[in-house]
Amino acid sequence: MGLSVNTSVYGSCDDTQSAAVGTTAIGEGEAHIYVGTSAWVGVTTSKNLKFKNAAVCLQSADPSKNIVVGITESAGINTQWLIDTYYSTEKNNLSEQDLFLLIEAEINATNAGADYLIMTPWFLGERCPISTTTTRSTLFNLTHQHTRAHIARANFEGIAYNLRWTINNLEKDYGFKFDTLKITGGGSKNKSWMQLIADVTNRKIITTSQPVNAGAFGAAMCAMVGAGALKDFPN
Repeated sequence: MGLSVNTSVYGSCDDTQSAAVGTTAIGEGEAHIYVGTSAWVGVTTSKNLKFKNAAVCLQSADPSKNIVVGITESAGINTQWLIDTYYSTEKNNLSEQDLFLLIEAEINATNAGADYLIMTPWFLGERCPISTTTTRSTLFNLTHQHTRAHIARANFEGIAYNLRWTINNLEKDYGFKFDTLKITGGGSKNKSWMQLIADVTNRKIITTSQPVNAGAFGAAMCAMVGAGALKDFPN
C-alpha cells in the first residue's frame, strides 16, 4: 500500500461498535440507533450478557464494555425499493434532495398509521427480535383508497415499529431503561422519519452533526486511543 514501515496499526471494531463510539453512546446503559441500509439498536454495558430474542452481546470498542445489539436486516434498502417502484419517474427527473422532499411532503400529508395500512420491513428475512431467513415483507389492509403516499408512510412506520419491538425486548430481557436514543446513518438526515421514530418509540431522538460519518469517527477514535492521543474512550 506504500505506507511507511513506521505506520502504527491498531485493532479496531465492527460497524455497530464504531457507531456507538461515534454517537458518544458509550456510557453504561446508553443506547444508539443506526438507520442506513439496515438498522439496529445498540446498548452499551459493562455486563456480560447472554443472547436473548436474537439480540447479541458483543465486545465493545472500549475493552471495559460490551454492547448488546438487535439488528433489523432491511431498512434504508427498503426505501430504495420504494423509490424504484413508486417514484421512478420522479427519480429520473428530480435531484435527490427534491425527491426526498417530495416523499416527505406526501408522508406528512398522510395520517399517522397510514389509514390502517401496515407494511412489515422483512424484505431479507430478519435478525432481531426473531431470527429468520424465510420471512418476507407483507402489506396488510391494502384497499383501493390507499395511494403510494400510504405505502411510503407504512414503509417508514414498519421499520420504526420493528425498532420499537427490539427496544421493548432489550428493556424486558436485560432490564435496560433509556429515554434517549442517539441516531446515526443516512436515514437520520430525514427529519420526518426521525420524528416518526420518536413518536413510535415514545423517546427523545438525538441526531449527530455528521450522520453518515459517525462510524468513521468511532474508528478514528479507536486509533487515537491506541496512539495515546486520547486517554480512553470516555475522555
